[in-house]
Amino acid sequence: MNSLRQWDIVLVPYPVATNPHHLVLPSPESLATNADFRNLNGLVCSAIRPPDRPVRTHEVLLDSADSFEQKTACRCHLVIEFAREDILTIRGRVSRERQLAIKRKLREIFEL
Repeated sequence: MNSLRQWDIVLVPYPVATNPHHLVLPSPESLATNADFRNLNGLVCSAIRPPDRPVRTHEVLLDSADSFEQKTACRCHLVIEFAREDILTIRGRVSRERQLAIKRKLREIFEL
């Protein structure tokens, strides 16, 4: 997948093939667009359950502006590595507003 860009939302077989999850791709364009980089970084996303639970301190809320029909949490406390070849599909892109929120959250969590 050479058409990847930073902030794309991809579906990968994580943690296992029978339970794939969406990941936000924080890897910079120079890595995301370069097929020579076989592994990329991802932030795990999952539906908020129950739907009325509050967003946790390590999460950023994603919604329809980010291509999700239901409230979804981007978990910013854990960056995972995944193989580019494992991407099942590209769902969409994180909205500009949420990109900024994720950047702020990453700086806060990792004290950058």
